[in-house]
Amino acid sequence: MIKRFLSNNVLMTVLAAAFLLIGVALSVNCKNFQWLSRFGALVICTGVITLARPSILGEDIKSHIIMSETNLSHVDPAHWKKIGQPVPGYVREDLRSRVAVGWLGPLMCFIGTATNGFADLLNKVVGYQ
Repeated sequence: MIKRFLSNNVLMTVLAAAFLLIGVALSVNCKNFQWLSRFGALVICTGVITLARPSILGEDIKSHIIMSETNLSHVDPAHWKKIGQPVPGYVREDLRSRVAVGWLGPLMCFIGTATNGFADLLNKVVGYQ
């Protein structure tokens, strides 16, 4: 159950967005953007968990093997559609892991780091302190 929660890309993205929204709401309510900075650290944690998706599942990202029938990789859903077979579950999971490691996790970490590092500077811009 916990593996399914931690390896769900959509859920982790919603969680990261919720952390940002909560940080903004608390910052405005308390008139101090250090709250946004703190919640930026939680976004970083969410990004690191997203990056760790293959490890959490215990499944490495698959290597590409080009299939002779289609000249496509066996982890490409187009290969399976071309040969008229349903896309196997391992292909869908591999694609989700590629998204998590390839751009989603790094994007969360980048946004979280920028927020964590610079959100408190908004205090001067907005005039809170």
